[in-house]
Amino acid sequence: MKALSLLLLGSALFFLQPAAAVPAATIEADEVIVRVPMPGRTVTAGYLTLHNHSEQARQLIAVQSDAFARVELHTHTHVDGMMRMVQVDAIDIPAAGKVSLQPGGLHLMLFEPQQALEEHQSVPLHLQFDDGSHMQLDARLVMPPRR
Repeated sequence: MKALSLLLLGSALFFLQPAAAVPAATIEADEVIVRVPMPGRTVTAGYLTLHNHSEQARQLIAVQSDAFARVELHTHTHVDGMMRMVQVDAIDIPAAGKVSLQPGGLHLMLFEPQQALEEHQSVPLHLQFDDGSHMQLDARLVMPPRR
C-alpha cells in the first residue's frame, strides 16, 4: 500500500509544472525594442506594449536579460516642475486592456550590457508576472533618436 501511495504521489508530481514554468498565455507583447546604449554609456531603455486578453488585471513584476547585468521597471513623474525617472515595483496591465511602455512614461531601464550591442541585433527579455507566469521575448535593438 505504501509503495502504491508513493507511486501515485510521484506520478502526480511528475505532471505538475512549477509556477515559474507557466507561460503567460493571456498576455501578448508587440513593438518590443531596446535602444542601443549611447557611446560611453552603460544604461539604456526598453519599450513594448503588453496586451492582456484575460478578464483579470495582471502585473508585470520583473524583467531579466542575459544581455544586461540588471533590468528595472521605471516610470517618469513630475516633481517640482521637473521630469524624474522613478523605479516601480510593478506595472499594471488592465483586464482586457493594454499598457504601453514608451518614452516619457513607463519603460524598462537596462544596465551594464554584457556584450557589444549593435542596431538590428536582438536581445532576450524574460518577463515575470504576478500570477507566476512568464514570457520570453526577443527585443530588437534600435538606435536612440538624435537630439
